[in-house]
Amino acid sequence: MKMTTLKAAAAFGLSALLAGSAAAQESASKPVGYETLTVANGFNYLGLRLHEAPVASDAAVAVDGATITVPDGVADALDASTSYLFEVTGGDAAGAVVTVASFDAAADTITVSDAAISDDFFEGEAFTIRPAATLASVFGAANESGLDSGGGGPVGADQVWVPDGAGGFDKFYYDSFNFNSFTATWTNVSTGEAVDGSTVSIVYTDGIILLGSGTDGNTFVVSGSVKLGESSYAFGEGFNYISSVSPAGATLATMFGGSNEAGLAQGNGGPVGADQILVPNGSNFDKYYYDAFNFQSFAPTWTNLDTGAPVDAASVSLDDASGLVVLNPGAAKQVIAGVPSFYSTL
Repeated sequence: MKMTTLKAAAAFGLSALLAGSAAAQESASKPVGYETLTVANGFNYLGLRLHEAPVASDAAVAVDGATITVPDGVADALDASTSYLFEVTGGDAAGAVVTVASFDAAADTITVSDAAISDDFFEGEAFTIRPAATLASVFGAANESGLDSGGGGPVGADQVWVPDGAGGFDKFYYDSFNFNSFTATWTNVSTGEAVDGSTVSIVYTDGIILLGSGTDGNTFVVSGSVKLGESSYAFGEGFNYISSVSPAGATLATMFGGSNEAGLAQGNGGPVGADQILVPNGSNFDKYYYDAFNFQSFAPTWTNLDTGAPVDAASVSLDDASGLVVLNPGAAKQVIAGVPSFYSTL
């Protein structure tokens, strides 16, 4: 499993002015920092908790399905060669994160990947646009992060598994000599094809799996700005791999609510039917669910799945768990997760 160390002085002592287009609303300063991740051999669950700086923050002029009309100049700030994330920061859809499918600077429109955003996102509500992280931006176009590479195949290489949106993963590794391209390149594990790492987007609400297979204990650094607001997660039936998003100060309570304000499916005298939060602990997982009636406390409470004991959710730190696993036994759902309250002062 991986271990994380956030350099707090860097994360919260520095700020960077996030400039949008000249016509866009000026963004506030954000704290920036870096996080060191250690990759052990075996499965490592992680998420991106430091992000690319926003390029624009403003309010929607109009919303029509997946097409959003934005103020003049916002779309002009975007680059066709870059992948972007559209984050809703105001209104009923606050926390939603969707990818930008295309944009038209002349028409001042942005098309996002999910038309359902229009169900809760309306004219006049706030948004932020930031570049999406990619395989190249996180690990380096030429594997500058130093993950273990393959040599004509994935044997001995660290693999990066990125959720594919359909319940599976797209799997990549860096090959020092790809037999298809005859070059050193990122490579698709399943097909052996060479991959341009800058085209593989990583949405920061998704967790990724790092399968360590070479040198035990490699480290690499992720740097960027801290997201200060809530995030929306789509939980499908079964196992969901997510990022804890907040790099410092997060707990089970700040993320999902001390009384399950996030609205996870709860148990009733046991875990049957409840969403389970699996927190990596270095060798396995600590498992929690919210119980409407815990048989030990005779009250609604967060509960340790293995022991049945009541849990103070504020005492369950997520600082060393950048990636979480959520087991959803029921139908797909959207869940809004929060950030530590002190983030509002940063």
